[in-house]
Amino acid sequence: MAGWTLVGVIFLAITAALYDAWPAWSAGALVWFAALLLLGSLKGPQRWQVRAMFATGVIGLCLGLLRGADWLYLRQALDANQTVIAMLMGVSFLRLVGSAPVDGSDDRPTGKSALIRTLLGGHLIGSVINMSTIAILGDRLSQAGRLSALQALVILRGFSTAAFWSPFFAAMGIALISAPGAHLATLVTVGLPAAAAALAFTVWQISRHPEVDHTLGYPMHLGSLWLPMLLAVLVMAAHRWWPDVSVLTLVTMIAVLFAPLWVTLRQGRAGVGATLDHIQLGLPRLGGEVSLFLAAAVMAAGVAATLASFNVEVRFEHFGANQAFAVLVIMIGLAMIGMHPVTTVALAGSLLMPAIDDPNLLGLVFLMSWSLGVALSPFSGIQLALQSRYGVSARTLLRLNRLYAPTVLAIDFIALHAYQLWLA
Repeated sequence: MAGWTLVGVIFLAITAALYDAWPAWSAGALVWFAALLLLGSLKGPQRWQVRAMFATGVIGLCLGLLRGADWLYLRQALDANQTVIAMLMGVSFLRLVGSAPVDGSDDRPTGKSALIRTLLGGHLIGSVINMSTIAILGDRLSQAGRLSALQALVILRGFSTAAFWSPFFAAMGIALISAPGAHLATLVTVGLPAAAAALAFTVWQISRHPEVDHTLGYPMHLGSLWLPMLLAVLVMAAHRWWPDVSVLTLVTMIAVLFAPLWVTLRQGRAGVGATLDHIQLGLPRLGGEVSLFLAAAVMAAGVAATLASFNVEVRFEHFGANQAFAVLVIMIGLAMIGMHPVTTVALAGSLLMPAIDDPNLLGLVFLMSWSLGVALSPFSGIQLALQSRYGVSARTLLRLNRLYAPTVLAIDFIALHAYQLWLA
């Protein structure tokens, strides 16, 4: 029931985005219903974080509304980040295309070139099928269920840098929602060079690692990368043909139509079965993410309602690249103590968005904080997956990231100033 409810969220969110007369709350109502069905999927720290966010939002809404805040804040909470959740569900269907190994050969390449190909190929594949990349690459590279520190670093960096620019990442979805008015083309234009610079530093770091010559890489070939390239072209073309339709809706539509059609044409009845399995089993496994985005919507609405009721405004004489960089450092600091990027982005958006004139600058901060926070924090989802599934030491990853953190912060500082000078 939860899986089919989430399919309903996808189609109602698309319908509401395409037709103004269709009530957006219909998709939000289904999100709340799905979250109730999936309460049991929350585990450990995620459960407590969702509870804290939800409680903060409810208290803020009650206080704000009692003090005369606009009831639109309640509507914002009830809408439940439906557009982002629909995109997250839609993009998950791309796992049907990427569920088979990226390359079926028995090659076991080793050395610097093999690891660099794994890094770059994993980056492109991960930019589309997201966390599934970790299992696809990790299971193939692991020896007796374990990854070396260098292999884990390659997977971690390739995946996390995709948050700089990929329209298929939740990072982009929440950035566009939390910084309304930001443009995909602008964020990608700045994010791609930043990602390339971060990957270039990782290539340099890989080349200098003492174990590079004997470390197993993934048999990555150009033919393995057709999916991210094709989908990127489809999104950009669709955005050009339908500029009035939001990028999040276009990404959702393309993913949810393309993947089931492709797998059905390739596998016939087995493809239909795989699609049904994903709906009934795969989508419910995303219950934690659904609850997290729902709680983020409630918290953002509650914080905004309270601030509005007390006439509290965050003011900047000038919000430029330096101020944006300061916000970025604070958000990464919060990520290091375990705060999820969804939480920090939602909170920063509700506090800062009314006070700035350039939403693109804030959107860039959100993408940069997501990328670097995921790469650095031992509490991030990908690091926890590497630790629990492949026995990678969190302390070892922190040590390997000791130069990456200041380097990428410097890259972000330059990128923010470059945007301000040439694109703003």
